[in-house]
Amino acid sequence: MLKKTICILLILLFTLPVIASPTLEESSGALLQTIWKTQTIDGLNGGIWVIPEDAINQYFAAHANSNKAKNPTLKLLGDNKMVVTFDSSLGRVGLTCEIKQFVHNQAESYAEVYIRKKEVANKPILTWMLKFISIGAIADLYGNPLKDVKQFDARFDGNTLKVNFRPLVEKSLLSSNIGNKVEISRITTREGALELHTNMKATDLLGIIMGI
Repeated sequence: MLKKTICILLILLFTLPVIASPTLEESSGALLQTIWKTQTIDGLNGGIWVIPEDAINQYFAAHANSNKAKNPTLKLLGDNKMVVTFDSSLGRVGLTCEIKQFVHNQAESYAEVYIRKKEVANKPILTWMLKFISIGAIADLYGNPLKDVKQFDARFDGNTLKVNFRPLVEKSLLSSNIGNKVEISRITTREGALELHTNMKATDLLGIIMGI
């Protein structure tokens, strides 16, 4: 369950690089359309790109299901908080998380997510036990379940997941003319949406597209 839980969190963190990949499948057109419709003139002029909750859940539905973690869904809250839920052999698992850092620039790409609460629906005793067990402690006992993944480097410090996803963006964002100019200074959340604060304003994007 630990590996599937972490992978679902990483899918959220990597939604932007994956949908920006030049190898994006045609079937993902609806996902891009959902994201584009959410943008506003004021937001784009300020370099703020919005990823709606619906788009992330569409991505989850298409790419994040497995035999051990089914029907994953995301609920975005304010103050950089989110709730990820999915069906597992233990029942419906809910993780309340907080995005502590998300940085992408020409030199580095990393994120930190803190897992504030771990719950299993209708299993209060198990939920109570999980309060005293950090993901870091589980990883220390059973090994880092993501150590062999080449697209990113993930390590654990208590209930904080620290991810260096530079190898991933080098194969996606950095391989495109627009992507290699994008820098993300931070991420904020509001009810139903994720906001990426970037250096890419509407005029910058237009200039790149037109070759100015």
